[in-house]
Amino acid sequence: MPNVISAAMQLQAKAKKMAWKQLHQKRVAAYLKSDRRPWSYGYDEYRLQSLAESIQDAGMAKVFRENRPLPDQYGFRLDARIIEIPWLLSKVAEKEGKLLDAGSALNHECVLTSDALSNKKTTIITLAPEGQAFWRLGVSYLFGDLRNLDFKDACFDFVACISTIEHIGMDNTMYAEDPNIARRTNPEEFLLAVKELKRVLKPGATLYISFPFGRYENHGWFQQFDSQLVDTLIEAFAPAQHQETIFRYHPTGWQRSNRDDCQKAFRPDRDRRGAWTGSCVAKQLESARRQRAPGYSSKSDGPDSQR
Repeated sequence: MPNVISAAMQLQAKAKKMAWKQLHQKRVAAYLKSDRRPWSYGYDEYRLQSLAESIQDAGMAKVFRENRPLPDQYGFRLDARIIEIPWLLSKVAEKEGKLLDAGSALNHECVLTSDALSNKKTTIITLAPEGQAFWRLGVSYLFGDLRNLDFKDACFDFVACISTIEHIGMDNTMYAEDPNIARRTNPEEFLLAVKELKRVLKPGATLYISFPFGRYENHGWFQQFDSQLVDTLIEAFAPAQHQETIFRYHPTGWQRSNRDDCQKAFRPDRDRRGAWTGSCVAKQLESARRQRAPGYSSKSDGPDSQR
Protein backbone atom coordinates (compact mmCIF):
# COMPACT_ATOMS: atom_id res chain seq x y z
CA MET A 1 0.00 0.00 0.00
CA PRO A 2 2.75 2.56 0.80
CA ASN A 3 4.26 1.96 -2.67
CA VAL A 4 0.88 2.59 -4.30
CA ILE A 5 0.42 5.83 -2.34
CA SER A 6 3.93 6.97 -3.22
CA ALA A 7 3.38 6.26 -6.93
CA ALA A 8 0.07 8.16 -6.85
CA MET A 9 1.73 11.16 -5.21
CA GLN A 10 4.48 11.16 -7.84
CA LEU A 11 1.92 11.07 -10.66
CA GLN A 12 0.01 13.90 -9.05
CA ALA A 13 3.19 15.97 -8.74
CA LYS A 14 4.06 15.33 -12.40
CA ALA A 15 0.55 16.33 -13.48
CA LYS A 16 0.77 19.58 -11.52
CA LYS A 17 4.18 20.34 -12.99
CA MET A 18 2.91 19.71 -16.52
CA ALA A 19 -0.15 21.91 -15.96
CA TRP A 20 2.04 24.70 -14.57
CA LYS A 21 4.40 24.45 -17.54
CA GLN A 22 1.52 24.70 -20.02
CA LEU A 23 0.10 27.73 -18.20
CA HIS A 24 3.56 29.30 -18.13
CA GLN A 25 3.97 28.84 -21.89
CA LYS A 26 0.50 30.24 -22.54
CA ARG A 27 1.23 33.38 -20.54
CA VAL A 28 4.63 33.91 -22.18
CA ALA A 29 3.07 33.58 -25.63
CA ALA A 30 0.35 36.08 -24.71
CA TYR A 31 2.92 38.56 -23.42
CA LEU A 32 5.05 38.32 -26.57
CA LYS A 33 1.98 39.00 -28.73
CA SER A 34 1.17 42.14 -26.73
CA ASP A 35 2.98 45.49 -26.64
CA ARG A 36 5.11 43.99 -23.85
CA ARG A 37 4.25 46.38 -21.07
CA PRO A 38 6.03 45.57 -17.78
CA TRP A 39 3.83 43.80 -15.22
CA SER A 40 1.11 43.04 -17.74
CA TYR A 41 -0.29 39.53 -18.26
CA GLY A 42 2.58 37.09 -18.80
CA TYR A 43 5.33 39.54 -17.81
CA ASP A 44 6.46 37.63 -14.71
CA GLU A 45 6.67 34.35 -16.61
CA TYR A 46 8.59 35.93 -19.50
CA ARG A 47 10.97 37.68 -17.12
CA LEU A 48 11.72 34.40 -15.31
CA GLN A 49 12.22 32.60 -18.62
CA SER A 50 14.61 35.31 -19.83
CA LEU A 51 16.49 35.20 -16.55
CA ALA A 52 16.89 31.42 -16.78
CA GLU A 53 18.18 31.69 -20.35
CA SER A 54 20.71 34.35 -19.36
CA ILE A 55 21.95 32.33 -16.38
CA GLN A 56 22.43 29.23 -18.54
CA ASP A 57 24.33 31.17 -21.22
CA ALA A 58 28.08 30.81 -20.59
CA GLY A 59 28.73 33.64 -23.03
CA MET A 60 26.58 36.06 -21.02
CA ALA A 61 28.32 35.01 -17.81
CA LYS A 62 31.61 35.99 -19.42
CA VAL A 63 30.15 39.33 -20.55
CA PHE A 64 29.18 40.18 -16.96
CA ARG A 65 32.34 38.77 -15.41
CA GLU A 66 34.65 40.69 -17.75
CA ASN A 67 32.58 43.89 -17.70
CA ARG A 68 31.92 43.85 -21.44
CA PRO A 69 29.13 45.82 -23.17
CA LEU A 70 25.81 44.00 -23.09
CA PRO A 71 24.33 42.71 -26.38
CA ASP A 72 21.84 44.93 -28.17
CA GLN A 73 18.26 44.26 -27.02
CA TYR A 74 19.44 42.58 -23.82
CA GLY A 75 16.69 42.81 -21.23
CA PHE A 76 14.34 44.67 -23.56
CA ARG A 77 11.43 45.95 -21.45
CA LEU A 78 12.55 43.90 -18.48
CA ASP A 79 13.34 45.25 -15.03
CA ALA A 80 16.74 45.30 -13.36
CA ARG A 81 16.64 41.68 -12.13
CA ILE A 82 17.76 40.66 -15.64
CA ILE A 83 21.10 42.37 -14.99
CA GLU A 84 21.45 42.20 -11.21
CA ILE A 85 21.21 38.42 -10.79
CA PRO A 86 23.42 37.40 -13.74
CA TRP A 87 25.94 40.04 -12.61
CA LEU A 88 26.00 38.54 -9.11
CA LEU A 89 26.29 34.94 -10.30
CA SER A 90 29.17 35.83 -12.62
CA LYS A 91 31.09 37.27 -9.67
CA VAL A 92 30.61 34.37 -7.23
CA ALA A 93 30.68 31.41 -9.64
CA GLU A 94 34.23 30.29 -8.83
CA LYS A 95 33.92 30.76 -5.07
CA GLU A 96 32.88 28.29 -2.40
CA GLY A 97 31.34 28.84 1.01
CA LYS A 98 28.29 30.17 2.79
CA LEU A 99 26.11 32.68 0.95
CA LEU A 100 23.49 34.89 2.59
CA ASP A 101 20.74 36.21 0.32
CA ALA A 102 19.55 39.27 2.21
CA GLY A 103 16.13 39.98 0.73
CA SER A 104 15.27 36.74 -1.10
CA ALA A 105 15.99 38.03 -4.62
CA LEU A 106 17.56 34.66 -5.48
CA ASN A 107 14.53 32.59 -4.51
CA HIS A 108 13.92 31.11 -7.98
CA GLU A 109 14.61 27.51 -8.90
CA CYS A 110 16.59 28.50 -12.00
CA VAL A 111 18.87 30.64 -9.82
CA LEU A 112 19.28 28.27 -6.88
CA THR A 113 20.07 25.33 -9.19
CA SER A 114 22.52 27.33 -11.32
CA ASP A 115 26.12 26.17 -11.64
CA ALA A 116 27.25 29.36 -9.92
CA LEU A 117 25.52 28.35 -6.66
CA SER A 118 26.16 24.60 -6.84
CA ASN A 119 29.19 24.85 -4.53
CA LYS A 120 27.55 27.05 -1.90
CA LYS A 121 25.40 26.69 1.19
CA THR A 122 22.67 29.28 0.69
CA THR A 123 20.67 30.96 3.42
CA ILE A 124 17.78 33.28 2.54
CA ILE A 125 16.47 35.87 4.96
CA THR A 126 13.33 37.86 4.28
CA LEU A 127 10.52 39.62 6.15
CA ALA A 128 7.84 36.97 5.71
CA PRO A 129 7.42 33.43 4.34
CA GLU A 130 7.81 33.06 0.58
CA GLY A 131 5.03 31.57 -1.53
CA GLN A 132 7.54 29.06 -2.85
CA ALA A 133 10.44 27.61 -0.89
CA PHE A 134 13.21 25.31 -2.11
CA TRP A 135 14.32 23.70 1.13
CA ARG A 136 14.66 20.38 -0.72
CA LEU A 137 17.60 21.95 -2.54
CA GLY A 138 19.29 22.50 0.81
CA VAL A 139 18.35 26.18 1.07
CA SER A 140 17.75 27.53 4.58
CA TYR A 141 15.05 30.15 5.16
CA LEU A 142 14.85 32.61 8.01
CA PHE A 143 12.51 35.52 8.66
CA GLY A 144 13.84 38.70 10.19
CA ASP A 145 14.90 42.32 9.92
CA LEU A 146 18.11 43.23 8.11
CA ARG A 147 18.63 46.00 10.64
CA ASN A 148 19.06 43.42 13.41
CA LEU A 149 20.24 40.12 11.97
CA ASP A 150 20.00 36.99 14.09
CA PHE A 151 23.44 35.69 13.11
CA LYS A 152 26.71 35.70 14.94
CA ASP A 153 29.68 37.74 13.69
CA ALA A 154 31.71 36.71 10.64
CA CYS A 155 29.73 33.64 9.60
CA PHE A 156 29.24 34.18 5.83
CA ASP A 157 31.75 34.03 3.00
CA PHE A 158 29.65 36.43 0.91
CA VAL A 159 26.38 38.32 1.18
CA ALA A 160 24.06 39.27 -1.69
CA CYS A 161 21.60 42.12 -1.21
CA ILE A 162 19.84 42.59 -4.54
CA SER A 163 17.38 45.50 -4.86
CA THR A 164 16.50 45.29 -1.17
CA ILE A 165 18.42 48.01 0.65
CA GLU A 166 16.21 50.72 -0.91
CA HIS A 167 13.20 49.27 0.96
CA ILE A 168 14.74 49.42 4.45
CA GLY A 169 12.86 51.87 6.66
CA MET A 170 10.15 52.30 4.03
CA ASP A 171 6.56 51.04 3.80
CA ASN A 172 6.88 47.26 3.42
CA THR A 173 3.23 46.28 3.85
CA MET A 174 3.24 44.61 0.42
CA TYR A 175 5.94 42.24 1.68
CA ALA A 176 4.76 41.55 5.24
CA GLU A 177 1.32 41.85 6.83
CA ASP A 178 2.59 42.41 10.38
CA PRO A 179 2.48 46.20 10.87
CA ASN A 180 5.21 45.98 13.51
CA ILE A 181 7.53 44.65 10.83
CA ALA A 182 6.25 46.43 7.74
CA ARG A 183 5.54 49.94 9.01
CA ARG A 184 7.53 52.85 7.65
CA THR A 185 10.16 54.20 10.04
CA ASN A 186 13.13 56.18 8.72
CA PRO A 187 14.65 55.98 5.21
CA GLU A 188 18.12 56.49 6.72
CA GLU A 189 17.85 53.15 8.53
CA PHE A 190 19.29 51.41 5.48
CA LEU A 191 22.62 52.30 7.11
CA LEU A 192 21.79 49.99 10.03
CA ALA A 193 21.29 47.16 7.56
CA VAL A 194 24.57 47.93 5.78
CA LYS A 195 26.46 47.71 9.08
CA GLU A 196 24.71 44.44 9.97
CA LEU A 197 25.56 42.92 6.60
CA LYS A 198 29.18 43.85 7.18
CA ARG A 199 29.10 42.37 10.68
CA VAL A 200 28.05 38.91 9.48
CA LEU A 201 30.71 38.82 6.74
CA LYS A 202 33.98 37.05 7.38
CA PRO A 203 37.09 39.29 7.29
CA GLY A 204 38.03 39.91 3.67
CA ALA A 205 34.66 38.66 2.40
CA THR A 206 32.45 40.58 -0.04
CA LEU A 207 29.02 42.18 0.00
CA TYR A 208 27.34 42.25 -3.44
CA ILE A 209 24.69 44.93 -3.34
CA SER A 210 22.48 46.62 -5.94
CA PHE A 211 19.82 49.31 -5.86
CA PRO A 212 18.05 51.85 -8.12
CA PHE A 213 20.11 54.92 -8.92
CA GLY A 214 19.57 58.37 -10.42
CA ARG A 215 18.10 61.53 -8.97
CA TYR A 216 16.87 61.07 -5.42
CA GLU A 217 13.24 59.95 -5.22
CA ASN A 218 11.11 58.75 -2.31
CA HIS A 219 8.30 56.51 -3.53
CA GLY A 220 7.03 55.58 -0.09
CA TRP A 221 7.80 51.88 -0.41
CA PHE A 222 11.34 52.40 -1.73
CA GLN A 223 13.80 55.22 -2.31
CA GLN A 224 16.01 55.76 -5.32
CA PHE A 225 19.61 56.47 -4.38
CA ASP A 226 21.53 59.43 -5.72
CA SER A 227 25.32 59.86 -5.65
CA GLN A 228 25.27 61.31 -2.15
CA LEU A 229 23.40 58.30 -0.75
CA VAL A 230 25.68 55.89 -2.61
CA ASP A 231 28.71 57.55 -1.04
CA THR A 232 27.02 57.47 2.38
CA LEU A 233 26.44 53.73 1.98
CA ILE A 234 30.10 53.17 1.06
CA GLU A 235 31.25 55.23 4.04
CA ALA A 236 29.02 53.24 6.41
CA PHE A 237 30.45 49.92 5.17
CA ALA A 238 34.03 51.28 5.12
CA PRO A 239 35.31 48.70 2.64
CA ALA A 240 38.92 47.71 2.25
CA GLN A 241 38.25 48.12 -1.46
CA HIS A 242 35.19 48.35 -3.68
CA GLN A 243 34.11 48.14 -7.31
CA GLU A 244 31.13 49.88 -8.87
CA THR A 245 29.17 48.93 -11.98
CA ILE A 246 26.26 51.00 -13.27
CA PHE A 247 23.66 49.87 -15.77
CA ARG A 248 21.04 52.03 -17.45
CA TYR A 249 17.97 51.11 -19.43
CA HIS A 250 17.83 52.44 -22.99
CA PRO A 251 15.05 52.09 -25.59
CA THR A 252 16.80 48.97 -26.90
CA GLY A 253 17.55 47.38 -23.53
CA TRP A 254 20.09 47.55 -20.71
CA GLN A 255 23.66 48.79 -21.13
CA ARG A 256 26.58 49.77 -18.95
CA SER A 257 26.70 53.39 -17.92
CA ASN A 258 28.27 55.73 -15.36
CA ARG A 259 27.18 58.06 -12.58
CA ASP A 260 27.26 61.22 -14.67
CA ASP A 261 24.94 59.82 -17.33
CA CYS A 262 22.47 58.58 -14.71
CA GLN A 263 22.41 61.56 -12.33
CA LYS A 264 19.00 62.70 -13.58
CA ALA A 265 17.50 59.29 -14.30
CA PHE A 266 13.96 59.01 -12.94
CA ARG A 267 12.29 55.85 -11.72
CA PRO A 268 8.59 55.53 -12.34
CA ASP A 269 7.96 51.83 -12.85
CA ARG A 270 6.74 52.64 -16.34
CA ASP A 271 7.05 55.58 -18.66
CA ARG A 272 4.08 56.81 -20.73
CA ARG A 273 4.53 54.04 -23.28
CA GLY A 274 4.74 51.38 -20.62
CA ALA A 275 8.47 50.74 -21.07
CA TRP A 276 10.89 50.17 -18.23
CA THR A 277 12.96 53.22 -17.25
CA GLY A 278 15.75 53.86 -14.81
CA SER A 279 19.25 52.80 -13.88
CA CYS A 280 20.90 50.57 -11.32
CA VAL A 281 24.11 50.50 -9.30
CA ALA A 282 25.78 47.15 -8.55
CA LYS A 283 28.63 47.24 -6.05
CA GLN A 284 31.20 44.86 -4.60
CA LEU A 285 32.28 45.94 -1.11
CA GLU A 286 35.10 43.93 0.47
CA SER A 287 35.29 43.91 4.24
CA ALA A 288 38.60 44.64 5.91
CA ARG A 289 40.80 41.72 6.89
CA ARG A 290 41.88 43.32 10.16
CA GLN A 291 40.25 42.49 13.47
CA ARG A 292 37.41 44.67 14.71
CA ALA A 293 38.31 47.45 17.07
CA PRO A 294 37.86 46.94 20.84
CA GLY A 295 34.38 47.78 22.04
CA TYR A 296 32.68 46.69 18.81
CA SER A 297 29.20 45.36 19.54
CA SER A 298 29.03 41.74 18.47
CA LYS A 299 26.77 38.70 18.50
CA SER A 300 29.19 35.86 19.07
CA ASP A 301 27.15 33.26 20.88
CA GLY A 302 25.23 30.43 19.17
CA PRO A 303 25.90 28.08 16.24
CA ASP A 304 27.80 28.97 13.09
CA SER A 305 24.99 30.82 11.34
CA GLN A 306 22.56 31.78 14.11
CA ARG A 307 22.53 33.03 17.64
